[in-house]
Amino acid sequence: MTEIPGPYLWAVGAVATAVIGTSLAARLSQRPWMTPSRAVTLVGAVGVLLAGVLPISWGATSASLTVALGAVSLLLGLVAWGRSAETEVVAEGTRRSPSPPSSTISSSFRSGWSMVCLLVLDELLLGGVLVGAGLAPLVPGVTGPFDVVVSSLTSPIFIISASVGILIAGLFGRPDLSSRVRALLVGQAVLVLLSPTTVASSTWATVSVYVGAAAFVALFVIALQFVYRTKQLAPSLSRLLALWSVAGTLTASGWFVWHFYGSPVVLAFSVLTQVFVALSAPLAPRPSASETRLPWLLHPFWVFEILLFTFLTEFFLGALLDLTIAGPTFLQFIPFLPYAGASLGALGTAVYDGLWFGAAILASAWFLIVMGFTMGMLVVFKMRETREPALRYRLGLMIAVYALAAIYIPSLASSTPITTSSSLANLPVIGWGFGLRSGGPFESTAFFAILFMYAFVGVMTVLFGRKALCSVMCGAALLYQGTAVSEMRGFNQTSRVGRYFLGSQLSTAYLVASSLALISLFATSVLGVLHMLPSVTLADGVVDRAALPLPVELYFGALWFAMFVSVPYVGTYNCATTGFCHWGALSIPFAKVGLFRLKVKDRKVCQQCTTFDCAKACPVGLVDMPLAFRTTGEYRSTKCCGVGDCIGACPYGNMYHQDVRFWIRRRMSRTSAPPVGSRLPMAPSSASTISSATETKSPSVSQL
Repeated sequence: MTEIPGPYLWAVGAVATAVIGTSLAARLSQRPWMTPSRAVTLVGAVGVLLAGVLPISWGATSASLTVALGAVSLLLGLVAWGRSAETEVVAEGTRRSPSPPSSTISSSFRSGWSMVCLLVLDELLLGGVLVGAGLAPLVPGVTGPFDVVVSSLTSPIFIISASVGILIAGLFGRPDLSSRVRALLVGQAVLVLLSPTTVASSTWATVSVYVGAAAFVALFVIALQFVYRTKQLAPSLSRLLALWSVAGTLTASGWFVWHFYGSPVVLAFSVLTQVFVALSAPLAPRPSASETRLPWLLHPFWVFEILLFTFLTEFFLGALLDLTIAGPTFLQFIPFLPYAGASLGALGTAVYDGLWFGAAILASAWFLIVMGFTMGMLVVFKMRETREPALRYRLGLMIAVYALAAIYIPSLASSTPITTSSSLANLPVIGWGFGLRSGGPFESTAFFAILFMYAFVGVMTVLFGRKALCSVMCGAALLYQGTAVSEMRGFNQTSRVGRYFLGSQLSTAYLVASSLALISLFATSVLGVLHMLPSVTLADGVVDRAALPLPVELYFGALWFAMFVSVPYVGTYNCATTGFCHWGALSIPFAKVGLFRLKVKDRKVCQQCTTFDCAKACPVGLVDMPLAFRTTGEYRSTKCCGVGDCIGACPYGNMYHQDVRFWIRRRMSRTSAPPVGSRLPMAPSSASTISSATETKSPSVSQL
């Protein structure tokens, strides 16, 4: 360690932090006295100073000397790169060209990124100086030639200074940054500050997990709602959101690896990535006026990236919450294989154990809670936007059912139950995997409970159509009916696979997928009853011989989420459109004889409509409904999930759902036939059936 007194090093750190913060704030607020070249020079000079102190604080070891020399070389190169970029900008500006040339934009890009790299390098060197001097704790578990870098990245000094820098970037960023982008930057500052190594305390480690998970959920909600409202994004902003989602996945995985294995390597890399992504937004060059904003629905791969990394982030957050709440034993009930044998055998074991780990997390209550809060908030935003009271009630009921049926009850048979009540732990349940499963040894009560579940679904489908299952009782409804994901329904008609499943006809692929789902479920149930499946020991020590094996867990769990993130290539509600959900396949016969259908108040309104908004708004791609409305005035399809977006999209209020409630009211003579819709602008005023609608007040959907 160093012989330099601690107060001197703290003074050096304070001066360095003040210069870096002032330069960053002045550069972002575009003060005339802080030109880009001055900011680059000041920050570079601070870095050179810190690089000179670094080997002294570490006792002049070979590793510290190597890092210091490399840092000085990199600092000088970045300073020269940034200053040369501004020289080019000034030279181009003297030509007074009417539009910014490409070389000017490129130079601005180099100037911004040189500033970002210098800031990160300075904060890294500052953390290394204080760690080496023993003024900041050295993160345990770091060995080898990269101990200086990893220790600096995970040191409290670097984390705190980096979070302050990101906060300054969010508060003093370019004026053209939107409020939601600023909110994301502030959120990133909070996430960096919540790193588990910020404070060397077990209490902080626990608090950071809970607060960090809540912060992640809030940021994803802000980002997805921003995408939903913006519709069209500039390429630079699209790249920023994609990089932010990747950084979120790295951060969540780094937290989990640190808490589970105690390794800081992934954590250090995730912190570095967060800082780079956060600072690149306000310091990047201002988008040119010629940059075209395109609808994000035209970029399926970008949407796939957002969905994939959102899912992966929340997957690791669920695993982290399981680990924090249940401890390291939350995976003790999974039949992991030990690593032994040749490298190929070890690889196969790793794949097998990884699949079991994924299946366990996907079935855990805390992963579903994180997903539920994220997508549930988007549903709440949709409830605020809708004008139909009946749709608000159904969305609220859907959230409540998700909390009860998809999280609370299935968790009773998991290794991380929400409750430990002995009277509830033995309830037979059907878990998220949609298979036969019991909280204890298989008994006749479990069998009758399963039969009751299927009978109940059948009766509800007859009375209310698939709306009761696919729009209320199923957990998929919550994920697909939020604002941002619901907006992705356009992929049903633009994606190659989605177009194949358009309309109400059941294609050959649909029949094959639904048949495989039903056969798999039936075979698993029979094998479970015959005790021919591998048994699993539950948290209370009871052997569950009806537990689902790994292939079926992956089939009904991991496959479903894989289909969810593949919405840009398959379409929304693809569990219903492609037929791989066995619940939907089982409900088809009941839907054929049920009372549910879509009806219109006046066929002539549909015959003169030219917008076809009902078909465009359908989340399952039922594009043939306008033709049915024009000819018969009603529409029935076994693929209709009763979401109701088509009703809200109709600009003339001419559509409504008809189910058992309407039939009972008509039988009781409590309501007459619904009046006709409002007169269309292009409809002839002499049509009595249409003009009469202007004299009759149409009831709302909730009254029907």
